[in-house]
Amino acid sequence: MRPEDAVHYAVAAAKMSPCAKSKRGVVIFDSEGVIETGFNAPAAGVCGGTDECRAACNKICVHAEMDALRHAEHCYADGHLGELGCLDLLHIKVVDGLPVPSGPPSCWQCSRMILYSGLIERVWLLHDAGWSAYSAAEFHRQTLRTCGLPLFEAP
Repeated sequence: MRPEDAVHYAVAAAKMSPCAKSKRGVVIFDSEGVIETGFNAPAAGVCGGTDECRAACNKICVHAEMDALRHAEHCYADGHLGELGCLDLLHIKVVDGLPVPSGPPSCWQCSRMILYSGLIERVWLLHDAGWSAYSAAEFHRQTLRTCGLPLFEAP
């Protein structure tokens, strides 16, 4: 499956998000098709859209990447996936039901989980100039730079 073909799955997932602040969707796929989808949502309860909820969103919600990775890791553990590091992950932000460009890689929690899972080969983000693909390691490095966090490389 190509990233252009996977977009509508990520958009459909984002539309399921109950988040009042930002609707995000992810699709994890390989050459054969969709492995998993995920969307952002509060870990418990519902999003009330209040100022307090919006301010705490990044701390109380499960991000779309984490949701999809959790399910994909179960597929791998059950023997339903092939080798590690062979999947693509496409992330999309949706406004009024349509995909919109996102900023640079910027969520250290998600980049850490993507890299740590060992499942993801490439991460796709929509930017103003079109789709960009990052290796899982490069996505993590770019995220750490964006967040102003130190980058430690293996010797």
